[in-house]
Amino acid sequence: MNKTQIFIEAGKNYYGFSMSMTGQLDYQGKQEFVKKPDFSDYERIVSSPYFTPCYYAYLDEKLNHKCAVYFKDVDISNPDVISFLTHAGPLLDAVEAGDTLLAGELYLRRRDVFNRHSQLTKYIIGKAAAGILFSICFGRMNTIAPEAIPLVFDAAKEQLSFDPAKETLEQALVRYLAERKENITVQIVGTQHYDWNPCPPYLENLANNIKAENLPGQMEAIRKAVHDFYAGLECSVQAEPYNGADKNAVAVFIEDTYSKFIGNCGMKKAGYIRATGAKLLRDAQPKKLGYGGQLMRISAHDIVVRI
Repeated sequence: MNKTQIFIEAGKNYYGFSMSMTGQLDYQGKQEFVKKPDFSDYERIVSSPYFTPCYYAYLDEKLNHKCAVYFKDVDISNPDVISFLTHAGPLLDAVEAGDTLLAGELYLRRRDVFNRHSQLTKYIIGKAAAGILFSICFGRMNTIAPEAIPLVFDAAKEQLSFDPAKETLEQALVRYLAERKENITVQIVGTQHYDWNPCPPYLENLANNIKAENLPGQMEAIRKAVHDFYAGLECSVQAEPYNGADKNAVAVFIEDTYSKFIGNCGMKKAGYIRATGAKLLRDAQPKKLGYGGQLMRISAHDIVVRI
């Protein structure tokens, strides 16, 4: 195995890469350190802002950090290499955090970059490929055909041992969902029809009375308070077999933000899981009613939960 020459830092996680004599980039896996490594004599560049926590009103702590690339005694100036390395951190992090929808969306945003390192990308997403395929093809509003993303589709087919002569893709995913041990993430749809408020103004008003003294400390206190508020919201993803419009409907209930703020309890319906994904979940486990649920991220465009 080649010596690790390149490290991608993503919060408390570190991912290692090496470069062969022929210029081949190799993934050395997640790196474990007893204490924070000293990269003071390494070159450092930050990751591409194609993903950044500043897009979100709330983001799970496992993803709420900056990514950077450290390298030493290696030439990574090749455009394809440096482009991959500055985009790989968020993808690695999304897979590690179990956010299959984000992993798929990141791939879609920069598929030209990842496709130029197809084997490396397939290896990185391999353990999450089936979940990624489900999330982006069946678990969000703007879906995409599996055939339009052959790299992800091929990785998922390997994980699923999918044989189109014996079963449909939907049947293979039902089998996966029935047996899965890992989490998947999905977008809540239909939120415009319900009054669950993801961004209450009183959270934004917390900074109104901030003072110049100890500004960093005050900002950190506000950041932690807002994060802990969202992280503490109860979330329940549950089947509605009594739903007259769709017997396979799977609804999402989240603790009401205003009630939570003033100290009262109460859940509100925030929306549903997309019908195509809900049907696969119900077919996989027809008698299952509760899927747990955890709020994963909130942006101006979507609300994502982990199940």
